[in-house]
Amino acid sequence: MAESPQEKFVVLESDAVVVGGGLSGTTAAIHLARSGFRVICIEPRTEFANTVGESLDWSAPDLLANLGLPMEDLISAEAATWKRHITVVDDGGGRREYLPGAWLAESPWNVEIRTLHLDRDRTDARLRETARQLGVTTLHERVADFAILDESNPRSRRVLGLRTAQGTFVRGSWFIDASGGDASLLGRRFGLKSVAYGPRKVAIWSHVFTKQWVEGTTLYMISPPGEYMEWIWEIPIRPEVSSIGYIASGWSVKRQRAGGHGTPQILERQCHRFPRLREIVDESGLPEVGTTTFLCRTYEQVCGTNWVIIGEAASQSDPITGNGVTAALRHADEASALISKYRHRGTIPAFARAVYNLRVSAVGRFFNSLIEKLFYQPTLRDRLGLFGTARIYTVPAWLMNLIYTRTRPRGSFGRTLALAWLMTAVRAVTWAAFRTATVFFGDPAIQSARRSISRSERIYAL
Repeated sequence: MAESPQEKFVVLESDAVVVGGGLSGTTAAIHLARSGFRVICIEPRTEFANTVGESLDWSAPDLLANLGLPMEDLISAEAATWKRHITVVDDGGGRREYLPGAWLAESPWNVEIRTLHLDRDRTDARLRETARQLGVTTLHERVADFAILDESNPRSRRVLGLRTAQGTFVRGSWFIDASGGDASLLGRRFGLKSVAYGPRKVAIWSHVFTKQWVEGTTLYMISPPGEYMEWIWEIPIRPEVSSIGYIASGWSVKRQRAGGHGTPQILERQCHRFPRLREIVDESGLPEVGTTTFLCRTYEQVCGTNWVIIGEAASQSDPITGNGVTAALRHADEASALISKYRHRGTIPAFARAVYNLRVSAVGRFFNSLIEKLFYQPTLRDRLGLFGTARIYTVPAWLMNLIYTRTRPRGSFGRTLALAWLMTAVRAVTWAAFRTATVFFGDPAIQSARRSISRSERIYAL
């Protein structure tokens, strides 16, 4: 007799279910397992390769150390290199270095002014092994749907479980969505509102052999006057291996493909704009070229009664900010702490949800708003100059990460509100400058560039 569909159904039970086995998901699973939760992680992939997100800001090393990965350990294992500065190169040959001031290392700040470039494949593999040793169960299946209680009421809807495409039902008390920016499963399932900045972009990258490399991130800016900016990164992720990647708007890449260029050829052609990159590419080639699309956006609600959205599923940061890894690690740490705090209550109180939502939204919108208005759009960049804009951006960006690290606003309404107010104030000043420049200094080239961005893709939010 043939088996019925019900007889094939498998039910798994867990205290906490994490959807996504990337950086934020694995980190959340580690924190929860250390707090005594039984954790199931749902991740369809069995292999990870050429993972990007390698250049860390100055807040990330402490977060990695809390996971048992101090900087010196990662360096000795050749899973990272030192990042001591950022170098910006324009397409005319000019270059500037940007680094934190030495005063940050002194009292009362005591900031470690070194940070890292990560070999994400090696680092993430070590984190997955840590999760396995802590008893985290990984289920290599794809989520098909969620079972939701009281779905029509946003304030009280509760995730009861999820069903995978392979026929497994996973039931749990707590759920974390770390499914990534493209999926953002709970965000889509609940139809959550989001704020987006700029058009959908494309990233094309490869990991290449480099004989000579420096202990710093190099950003090569392609910023003709009146046009939307494109750029290339060069990041040494381990001795003699560097990540090289190109970021451009979707319409720019589409135009290049229409001209008969494949993905590897697009990356090669753009690298040839700069002598150093031309030399690297011509000597080493571009093995295993990867590509992805992304939209910089932040959901306005990322925490519910028994669920939290973290990492890129909650807030997709533009890669030029260098804030993606920090955001993933912070989200995982703070979301797991929130769940642990209210574990016996069985639900996250409305006030605690609001504080968490405010913190994630404020940080995500801050970095994406500044980058879009100061760099990508030509309105201010053409007036202030590329290097002047870079200097203006780095001061508030580093300052806000420093304040966040030192004040540790997790769970504190007062500190969260003060941080959000500061970020909103900086965004307001940037927005005012952007609007003023548009009104008084707009020219046909700039207006043409602005019109070329699809109205459906571009949202200029404060």
